Amino acid sequence: MKCTTILCRIVFVVLFLTTSSVQAGRLTSLTSKLTTAMSDLPRYEKLPLFNPHRKLFTCLYQDQHVPRVDPQAELWFQQALALDNPDIYYKDRDYPKIYQLYQQAAQRNHWKAMLNIASLVLSDYAVPEHDPEVAVRWVEKAMQLGVPDAYDIMGTYHQNGTIRGGDATSAYAFFQRAADMGSPSAQTFLGYKIAGTYDDPNGEFWGNRTIGTQMLECAFAQSYGLAAYRLGFLYAGEYSVAEKIRARTVLQEGIKLGCAECASKLAVEFRGTYLSDGTSLVDQADKARAERYSQIGNALEHYQGRLKLPSRTCKIQFA
Repeated sequence: MKCTTILCRIVFVVLFLTTSSVQAGRLTSLTSKLTTAMSDLPRYEKLPLFNPHRKLFTCLYQDQHVPRVDPQAELWFQQALALDNPDIYYKDRDYPKIYQLYQQAAQRNHWKAMLNIASLVLSDYAVPEHDPEVAVRWVEKAMQLGVPDAYDIMGTYHQNGTIRGGDATSAYAFFQRAADMGSPSAQTFLGYKIAGTYDDPNGEFWGNRTIGTQMLECAFAQSYGLAAYRLGFLYAGEYSVAEKIRARTVLQEGIKLGCAECASKLAVEFRGTYLSDGTSLVDQADKARAERYSQIGNALEHYQGRLKLPSRTCKIQFA
């Protein structure tokens, strides 16, 4: 009887081990499939590592590579923008309706609506969805449509931890891809980062002024206001007469593009702040002109880049 009992136990153990082995094999296979599926997501696209010392950059414009916008989708998009009026206190804006209109437009492949939805989902505004995964998926959909700015935003998600496993290395790879595809935002960010005259030991900037300037010029040519501000600072640092003139011109053009920072910079210059050390972009102080620039800057800041000024408004002659 004992022998029989022992034999039964042995058989049971063998069967248990065999079953466990089969289950473990199935679990491993499932895990492998899930891992493969995750790696296939656009958020984990394998990209070349960021190279701050690259020698070549080809200027591409985002508008030449984004999908055509459906007229009905554009109408919904514009209606959403109208409701998201900076002149209305944000708590009084109808964000559920704004979200709905963006969603309708996004479902018709309106790429700007997709990115705006993602921004709203991650905001504190009263929208019906605040799951970060929803935001990531909308950005991924825009990536699949070939939208350069979507790659730029995905880089931000890697950098701020929205993407599991993301870090600065993966973030800068996405920023680099976005810039090469034509994203003016990414071109401005990376261009300013790499435009140092030497490398910062702590990694804050890199000495690649030639390529950095090319990236900023490319973004500026796409009417991206912040690029004007960064480019103006870059040229202002050269201190030659020609570079100072270029800096003033770029900053003035930036104001027309809605760049509040550009107006604030020129306001500081015309107050005479840098006249004593020889780095000023102007020959003499002009308090009245400085005040006008300051007021223009406040207005542009209020409208967050959505206000574009006509040429006749900003055609101010420099002394």
